[in-house]
Amino acid sequence: MLKTLRRLALATGLALAVGMVGPAAILPASAADDSQAATIAFVDVARIMRESAAAKSLRAQLEKQEGSYEAEIKTQTDNLRKDEDALRKSRAASTPEAFATKQQEFQTKVDALRQQVERRRQQMAFAQDDAMRKLEPILAKVVAEVAKEVGASIVLDTGRVLVSSNNLNITDQVLSRLDSQISTLTVNFNAPPPTAGGALSAPSGGSAPPPPPPLRNRQ
Repeated sequence: MLKTLRRLALATGLALAVGMVGPAAILPASAADDSQAATIAFVDVARIMRESAAAKSLRAQLEKQEGSYEAEIKTQTDNLRKDEDALRKSRAASTPEAFATKQQEFQTKVDALRQQVERRRQQMAFAQDDAMRKLEPILAKVVAEVAKEVGASIVLDTGRVLVSSNNLNITDQVLSRLDSQISTLTVNFNAPPPTAGGALSAPSGGSAPPPPPPLRNRQ
């Protein structure tokens, strides 16, 4: 249902973290006014989001919940297919009026499933964004701490730098410090109810899932 979430759990966190320590980010330092005196450090944000205990914790929770939602939707979809077969077989023995009523009841179930799929997508997107909002400031704080300790006034993400000597790569220090400060984060899957337009009241991201599998023509 939401296969892209496994990638988004990493990609969204990377984007948010880079927003704090990316190429344009300059940590407070007196040397910032003198570009020649500035000391540049590098951090591999992708590696941190891949290997840190907190990021692993987030991905594990997201993947577990994703699997639960997928199983839920599959069960409901299978039930709908059974209902469709029963509806088709009942046509010959039903009056046009009775069959039309059954069709409408079936369509109501289909519409409900589509709404459920969208709701689960929104819940996963909300949970993902909430988790990354929790991790982002912690990572930014650790990067700032380590940069200050090594005397760096500018920190660049190695993923956005074409060429560097890596003489001052602080990834190991940041990763170690981050793991020592936090090893797990709890993902909040309790998304607020949708607004009148169907969107969540809090910002959310992620790719939309496919609709339930198409059902055969009932005519």
